[in-house]
Amino acid sequence: MEILSGIYCFPIKTKTLPPHRTTNSYVIADGDRAFVIDAVNSKKGETQAHLFEIGIKSIQMAAITHPHRDHYTGLKALLEVFGGQVVCHQQALPRLADLFKEEMGMPLTDGSSLEIAGFKIDVLYTPGHSPDHICLYLKKEGVLFSGDTILGWGTSIISPPEGDMAEYINTLQKLAKLDINLICPGHGPIIKKRAGDRIKWYIAHRLMREKRILEALKSGSHTPREIAEKIYTEEDVKMHGHNLIPRAKRSVLAHLVKLEKEGRVFPLNQSSSTRYGLV
Repeated sequence: MEILSGIYCFPIKTKTLPPHRTTNSYVIADGDRAFVIDAVNSKKGETQAHLFEIGIKSIQMAAITHPHRDHYTGLKALLEVFGGQVVCHQQALPRLADLFKEEMGMPLTDGSSLEIAGFKIDVLYTPGHSPDHICLYLKKEGVLFSGDTILGWGTSIISPPEGDMAEYINTLQKLAKLDINLICPGHGPIIKKRAGDRIKWYIAHRLMREKRILEALKSGSHTPREIAEKIYTEEDVKMHGHNLIPRAKRSVLAHLVKLEKEGRVFPLNQSSSTRYGLV
């Protein structure tokens, strides 16, 4: 699917978290060369076929927004066909350098930029979902490739210790200041309408969760699971899929860790099922 002139999105089936079943692989075409973002490739070679269909003969660079397997599965095989260098945030190197030994290019840092097919691509360091996450931003066109920071449907899981809720909210506030017309997420449909409002909704949603967590603590719920069972609703199940609670309690824990750092809650014990109380 061509979303802008020369920019394509190919959803590829992956082992990812529900309610999503695919990862969006993005291609910015530069003649017969390509810059790809989160390019995954199934065993059937779907992405390879898509690249041939749009006339791509070589990959210039393959950007990975963060080193979760559903964002680079099959990329090694794809590069064996098309060539190209892998780029990612410098903090992601320990998890990716061994896999892409020969293909690894210079790491990306916050504020760096790339010139591809007439597009200027700004690199934004966006920790929260993972500590090594980046988004890619076409400022002139107002296009954000958001990885797992913002999804096309539902919200991103923040799971400690890798996920950090305080950093995530700071990242969202950073993105909310940008002029964004189109969000291209790692999973789910492209966000074409009121993209800026979606980011503001994400912030409001997280603050709403935090408020409900504090209310649950006040009413006598103390563990992440107890709180998750109290505050997540049927609407949440519809949005995020069945078997939500195990994932929900991870997000609750992320909020509790943030609140503990802020001095608003404290752990009642240090067992494997940590109980929290209000300060």
